Amino acid sequence: MLIRIFGITTPLGDHLYKKFLRNFYENINCYSRSDKQYIYLDLQNIKYPTLKKECKSEEIWIFLCPIWEIVNFLDNLINEKILKKFQIKGIICCSSTSVITKKFSWHSYDKKLVSRISYAEQKIIKICKLHKICLSIIRPTLIYGNSGLYMDNNINRITKICQKLPFIILPKQTGKRQPIHISQLSAIINKELNTIKNTKEKSQQSILNIGGDEILSYEIILKSLLIKRNIKKLILTINSDFFFLILSPLLIVNSRLYTEILRIKSDLSGFQKSNDYLKIPAKKFSDLI
Repeated sequence: MLIRIFGITTPLGDHLYKKFLRNFYENINCYSRSDKQYIYLDLQNIKYPTLKKECKSEEIWIFLCPIWEIVNFLDNLINEKILKKFQIKGIICCSSTSVITKKFSWHSYDKKLVSRISYAEQKIIKICKLHKICLSIIRPTLIYGNSGLYMDNNINRITKICQKLPFIILPKQTGKRQPIHISQLSAIINKELNTIKNTKEKSQQSILNIGGDEILSYEIILKSLLIKRNIKKLILTINSDFFFLILSPLLIVNSRLYTEILRIKSDLSGFQKSNDYLKIPAKKFSDLI
């Protein structure tokens, strides 16, 4: 069986390939438009036979790029009558729990994001049903973890902000989070791959909303991160209403940033835990960062 990985030049892609798939599969093609060590492919500009058919075996395609890029890619393959040239048994793609957590956001950016993700998911579901391809859509929560040269844009972003601040102010009440490490998400993708590989059903489809093994408050996550990175900063907690009041001018200057700050108080958790899904012991956030 041939495995194709699109979006390899990410922390998740790098970890998935090096720690999981490379050890168990001989035929793996990795595609990138930025890293020369992989096969060049621009998902927005299909150039056949860059994506050539190397063997007569069945294939599973793993997409780790933004889900709306997958739709454009598959549409181009269908329009060029290329998709049928491949014996695609299954497609695994990463979406986001943002389609759930940001569904009722008042900000136009969030609304457009939810609409974009939702449309992409439904279009991929339709394509896979039509072409009798198994599909697994994985919606992870906040992804973190570095692999090789690739750094995540979540935890590292928070670290950089904390390093620049003289001290940190938080509201007394902070919402819950369920961050998921790239090693946990890689294991889930690997399990989904094996499920598709071994199934005899055609057009089997699933959507998985998944998070890390721990549900933590935003404050605990921040404190754990500072301790792990040996960053000594004073953290002050103030009345929640006053906290958002003093930051309210951001609503005029940068409404999107203010929306992100408002989410500090929101609970963005409650999804299936990765260890429950994988049936393995739970791992602590503080041990993985």
